[in-house]
Amino acid sequence: MSFWLYHCENNHYTRLGPVKLTGEDGLLARYLLQHTSADTPYTWNLINKDLIPLIDPKLPADTHLIVLDMLPESLTEVSLHRVFAIQGSSEEDSSDVVLACKILYQGSPGSLGQTFKDDFSCEPPADNRQMLEALGLTGGIAGGRFRWSRPKMNIGATVCT
Repeated sequence: MSFWLYHCENNHYTRLGPVKLTGEDGLLARYLLQHTSADTPYTWNLINKDLIPLIDPKLPADTHLIVLDMLPESLTEVSLHRVFAIQGSSEEDSSDVVLACKILYQGSPGSLGQTFKDDFSCEPPADNRQMLEALGLTGGIAGGRFRWSRPKMNIGATVCT
């Protein structure tokens, strides 16, 4: 599972580079450490217009998006999901996080998956299904390592609606 920044214009997607969500210098750490004086639990919701400026404040959020690559090592199959929200509830040193995604492209593009992912055109799927991924994070508003962990309520990883 890897995250990428894409530029999108008229259903044409160009991969720009990786997005680091975790780690002490990752996007989630940078966001949560801006809220060190918040009461806990600190509940938050980041949608695309909030996420893109955390990557680069100069990027327009209406033409950029974060994409979750579910099959980064696959040679032929492609499973790309558009991250439309990251929601969480944070304590001082831990967080419960939910990634909310929608399918962008799934299937065999007829070329090597890695080549296809660099630059492609597609119409978003008509069914508009959501995928929710529940994760834990070893960091909160007072700090931490900010690594993925098992969620506190281990009730299952992925829900598609």
